[in-house]
Amino acid sequence: MSIPVEDLAAVLALGLLCWVLRATFVLLVPADRLPAVVAQALHHLAPAALASIIAVELSGAVEVSDLASTMQSLGVMVVAATVAILTRSMTWTVLAGILAVLVVDLTPLG
Repeated sequence: MSIPVEDLAAVLALGLLCWVLRATFVLLVPADRLPAVVAQALHHLAPAALASIIAVELSGAVEVSDLASTMQSLGVMVVAATVAILTRSMTWTVLAGILAVLVVDLTPLG
């Protein structure tokens, strides 16, 4: 399987552009100069991004015809949500979600 050169170039160009935008923002706007409202909003950015990724993944995983797979996806979400509520830690939540996905992937369906 070979990747078309155009696709590879596009991915690399977008990655470089993303890095330049992030680096520019960090270098030009020091954290101590941010308005309090913006600094406070940035604390909610990671959980919001994680929630949006999860929502997209779940909407693609939920299928009426495949109830077992849907229940597994929802089970993983319950595990991650429980850990999030109990620990209030993004790190532990992500790790619990990854572990739950591994268990689901490595457990054969009966």
